[in-house]
Amino acid sequence: MATPLKRKAGEVATASSKKPKANAAITSFFKQPASEKTPSQTSPLSSLTNPSPADAPIAAPKFDKEKWLAKLTPEQKDLLTLEIETLHESWLASLKDEILSKEFLDLKRFLNKEKESGKTIFPPMEDVYS
Repeated sequence: MATPLKRKAGEVATASSKKPKANAAITSFFKQPASEKTPSQTSPLSSLTNPSPADAPIAAPKFDKEKWLAKLTPEQKDLLTLEIETLHESWLASLKDEILSKEFLDLKRFLNKEKESGKTIFPPMEDVYS
């Protein structure tokens, strides 16, 4: 008689699944395994003699909020009042191109039109970027 080609799911699941450690924190899932060491961990002097590009600090581009605001049209300033007032400069520096995109401005126009017609918008504006 031929041997069965299918395995039972129970046998596969117990053999290959990892059992959680008792009292383990969720953050332990995101840590690097202790058995794997990065090159910088092998020798304390290796990073000084052979610095890798990943170790070099990345210079953040300088963002001038006032200069950026001066470039906006009056309509853009009106539509983006919430973003201008609530977003930190670090977020504005990263999102400035996205919030000036046609799609984002069209969305803001639509939301303003809905609000003016008396419709309720969720989440409330004060909670959008909280």
